[in-house]
Amino acid sequence: MIRTERIGHVVLKVRDLKRSVEFYHGVLGLDVMSEAAGLRMAFLASNRRDHHEIALMEVGPKAELPAWNQLGLVHIAFRLRNQEDLRAAYAEFKQRGVPIAFTVNHGITNSVYFLDPDGHQLEVYCDNPPEEVARLTDGYMGMDKLEFASDDPGLAEFFTQMRH
Repeated sequence: MIRTERIGHVVLKVRDLKRSVEFYHGVLGLDVMSEAAGLRMAFLASNRRDHHEIALMEVGPKAELPAWNQLGLVHIAFRLRNQEDLRAAYAEFKQRGVPIAFTVNHGITNSVYFLDPDGHQLEVYCDNPPEEVARLTDGYMGMDKLEFASDDPGLAEFFTQMRH
């Protein structure tokens, strides 16, 4: 059996490399580690930890997103330190006009799901305190939306929208 250490990186296809680099660097704060102009790729990492955690590969303006019911990646999650950072991220998304897909208290985490300029679904989350997690009676998949995001859908509303 192979025993991997951790996920090393994810590569996303994007329509416009410059626009995507501006989003991932300017909104999410990822550092641009390098660019390969000939390949139309950029490599980004949080806190300059690795050579890259996310690579962006430009595939052109006519690229289509897969349909909801097709196989593929659902989302990529970015961990934040605490609830205050999550609230600040949500406020910044709203200020910058970043589309919010939904918010949810999963029980083990509080999460804000949002879309990048190409419609890839992303998540920022923070872990809930251990004492809150210990009170869970039905597993970790809570459905309540976050109280500070009352204008945006919750998880149940999001799934209802996607199925219709």
